[in-house]
Amino acid sequence: MMRLSRSLRKYRWLVFGGWLLALVPAVYLALTQSGNLTGGGFDVAGSQSLLVHDQLEELYHDQGSSSLALVAAPRPDASYSDINDAVALLRRTAAELPGVSEVPNPAQRPPQPDRPYVLSLRLDSRNTSDVAKQLRTKVGVKGDQAGQTANGRVRLYVIGQGALSAAAAQNTKHDIAAAERWNLPVILIVLLAVFGSLAAAAIPLALGVCTVVVTMGLVYLLSAYTTMSVFVTSTVSMFGIALAVDYSLFILMRFREELRSGREPREAVDAAMATSGLAVVLSGATVVASLTGIYVINTPALKSMATGAILAVAVAMLTSTTLTPAALATFGRSAAKRSALLHWSRGPEGGQSRFWNRWIGWVMRRPWISALAAALVLLVMAAPASSMVLGNSLLRQFDSAHEIRAGVGAAAEALGPGALGPIRVLVTFPDGGAASPEHGQTIVAIRQRMAQAPNIVSVAPPQFAEDNGSALLSAVLSVDPEDMRARETVGWMRAQLPKVPDRGTARVDVGGPTALIKDFDDQVSKTEPLVLAIVALIAFVMLLVSVHSVFLALKGVLMTLLSVAAAYGSLVMVFQWGWLKDLGFAQISSIDSTVPPLVLAMTFGLSMDYEIFLLTRIRERFLHSGNTRDAVAYGVSTSARTITSAALIMIAVFVGFAFAGMPLVAEIGVACAVAIAVDATVVRLVLVPALMAMFAQWNWWLPPWLSRVLPSVDFDRPLPAVDLADVVVIPDDISALTAPNADLRMVIKSAAKLKHLAPDAICVTDPLAFTGCGRNGSQRQGTLLQSPDQDRGRDPGQIPHQVNIEDEKAGAGDRKTNGHTNGASGAKKRAAGLTSRNGIAKAIVGTDRPVHPVTLWRGRLSVAIDALESDTDAADRPVYERLCPVETTHVQLPTGDRLLVPTGAETLRLKGYLIMCRNSRRDYADFADMVETLEPETAAVVLSGMDRYYCCQSPRRQWIASQLVRRLADPDPWDFNDEQGSDADAHSDWEEIRQRCLSVAVAMLEEAR
Repeated sequence: MMRLSRSLRKYRWLVFGGWLLALVPAVYLALTQSGNLTGGGFDVAGSQSLLVHDQLEELYHDQGSSSLALVAAPRPDASYSDINDAVALLRRTAAELPGVSEVPNPAQRPPQPDRPYVLSLRLDSRNTSDVAKQLRTKVGVKGDQAGQTANGRVRLYVIGQGALSAAAAQNTKHDIAAAERWNLPVILIVLLAVFGSLAAAAIPLALGVCTVVVTMGLVYLLSAYTTMSVFVTSTVSMFGIALAVDYSLFILMRFREELRSGREPREAVDAAMATSGLAVVLSGATVVASLTGIYVINTPALKSMATGAILAVAVAMLTSTTLTPAALATFGRSAAKRSALLHWSRGPEGGQSRFWNRWIGWVMRRPWISALAAALVLLVMAAPASSMVLGNSLLRQFDSAHEIRAGVGAAAEALGPGALGPIRVLVTFPDGGAASPEHGQTIVAIRQRMAQAPNIVSVAPPQFAEDNGSALLSAVLSVDPEDMRARETVGWMRAQLPKVPDRGTARVDVGGPTALIKDFDDQVSKTEPLVLAIVALIAFVMLLVSVHSVFLALKGVLMTLLSVAAAYGSLVMVFQWGWLKDLGFAQISSIDSTVPPLVLAMTFGLSMDYEIFLLTRIRERFLHSGNTRDAVAYGVSTSARTITSAALIMIAVFVGFAFAGMPLVAEIGVACAVAIAVDATVVRLVLVPALMAMFAQWNWWLPPWLSRVLPSVDFDRPLPAVDLADVVVIPDDISALTAPNADLRMVIKSAAKLKHLAPDAICVTDPLAFTGCGRNGSQRQGTLLQSPDQDRGRDPGQIPHQVNIEDEKAGAGDRKTNGHTNGASGAKKRAAGLTSRNGIAKAIVGTDRPVHPVTLWRGRLSVAIDALESDTDAADRPVYERLCPVETTHVQLPTGDRLLVPTGAETLRLKGYLIMCRNSRRDYADFADMVETLEPETAAVVLSGMDRYYCCQSPRRQWIASQLVRRLADPDPWDFNDEQGSDADAHSDWEEIRQRCLSVAVAMLEEAR
């Protein structure tokens, strides 16, 4: 991944150009792709319903053509003239379209003003959706509103399978637009809260839009060659936005974390791609592999929805792993900075969160209680799934007030509820001669048996095929063809008709719209266990490859099964039981049969997304430390914020579609939102750490033979070490302290001025970069900032976070050498550490009250600028010459800016220089305050080396260190009488300043010896 990242950074403009070339045509294709989508695709290969349908299309042209119908429904105030004019208008409209003709219907009575009139049509073309769109436009159908005649007394409708497809495509387009109006602002708000930067938030959002547009273009290309459901656009939009934002969020969060650890932007991009980028690839591959399990069901509608989701995942993975590193290589600095305007988003961003550390510690200390409680919650949520009832109805995807449902209701009023969807029974004779007298008795017997079936009004006389090899019997239902009672009738006929006496060698197949729905539902129910087994096996293998652990892979699969079960339970509670009907979720009698397998595959894929991200982070830490508890605590606490943010975005996307989408889309949205919420909270933050604490080293068990077989992943290779020699990064716990905005602006402004005044400054490390930043007001204490390498292999409880200043003095200054202690030697070591490039531990000496590092650096910069701008050319003042460049150190502000500020040692020297050239009371006071945070011995070691940095040119060349000793031993500022008052407190303060200066002078004399 690192090599790929380097190549993407190097050729980033080619990457941008390539995606732009793909995006431009995709925009046009995405806007026109709905024309090829269909509301059908629910047929099952090898089923009786599909066989009957194909035979009707091939041998019964009058019966098998994909029909449409025009309906005229008079209002109560309509007259005979109104209804006759409306019917005539419908006939003229149908005649205007080529390949469309009227089909006589004996059951249709002449036009009457008190009942609707149905005009049945025959189409030469099989693309009924295009014809339906033209008819809807001509009769004046707009959205969900019916057309009407000029005087408004007769409503006009277009019904049939093609009309359903056209209306569904239009509804889907409207729903996607409504969902995105909700999703995009919510996603932007969450991203701004996470990153605190508009530039950083714009990258995932732009990738999400790009992913959806490109995938929609691919769907258009596929729809020209294969059946694609109208619902594929919803799955593409849901998955495209959610996963593209999530994947780029993972990479961007790791990039910012690597920047905070001290890496250069290009190195941070490579490190992010080698870790989070690899996790994104593994996660995307797992989601794609999980979705392939849907193909087992082998129905065009589900296969097309799975194909759309797979394309969305693949494109999201490609955009995240190609465009994200290219964008970070170009705009990385901007993406790393937090905006000063987004105060509400400021806070600890990366590293180990104290809250999550405490939470994970509590869970891992009580693993059995935590695991049982979490499992109980999931089982309670999953319990309602046992009451799930499955059904399938495209018509019921529309609101009850929608024109398509009103038109079907009007047609049912005119012809009867079952007239538009008769049960078709095809009687096939192997030897042909269906119309012959010898087979007539068989046909009569079957027709009589059909009339005895429940919910049957009448059975029409037989129609014979063009080749005379079969006969068609049509039965009109007394109930809606999509009613559950109609399915029972189909089942009765399939069980009873083959038992008819005298059937001989005739084959009986039952088809029609109701049979097609029943076959689809039966196919889903029969194959879903196989889908579950395949998806679980795929997820297990992908997890095994990712984390190289049998237990963790098995645990991940079992935990995801609980999330899926909880999602199923939520479907029953929300839709069948109507618990949220006040929020707009209509209570329905059954869950769409397409939803459970889709939710199963999608939830497995999405849950593996977080599972892989979390477990690879834990494994990455374990490979470095070898301590399971430390790895779990570190992995969960550092990834909890990222996982929570990503889950919140994905939940927002699914909820947006749940409220804006048709019932099928709403069910998928609710189920996936619940599954993700449960998975990102109960599972990842409770069950995962609890179970890993229970099994300890068994978490990483892998048979040797399997270890040799599994491919190696880049997590096994440590990242390049970070060179922190000249970078001091503000820890999150310190940067969280309140810093006045004026200080922040002053630091940035002063740092720019310092760079101008000292362009030849040299950058060295500064272990005292946080001098004065203590957080404990009762005692002086500091924090030992350690290199990450030092903590490897240690338990979190063994890693020192704070050391008392007295202990630090003893450890640094009183080390035993040949059995003796030498405090002066310790002072030298600490002073040398101020400019050493080799120091790893960075001591932070505290004060009696917390001081924000930004405020501290403002003071340092003020001293430096004051010194560099001081005028020493006055005749009565000595002239000092600087012999070497100013020493600085890099600091990184909470905003992400990396600035140069003077080192602690350089600040001491600059203040000593000001004492020599200005000899003012204020300089002595500032010097005394600086010495207060250090030992006099440390300050003495620094100032004893002043002669290497300054020399006196007039009145004669003198050593500045010896002159400084005399000044500090007996401070006598030139402005003493001007500022000295009679106040006793002022006199006491001056005496304290003199004593501090004297202690440094004495230490300097001791150092000279």
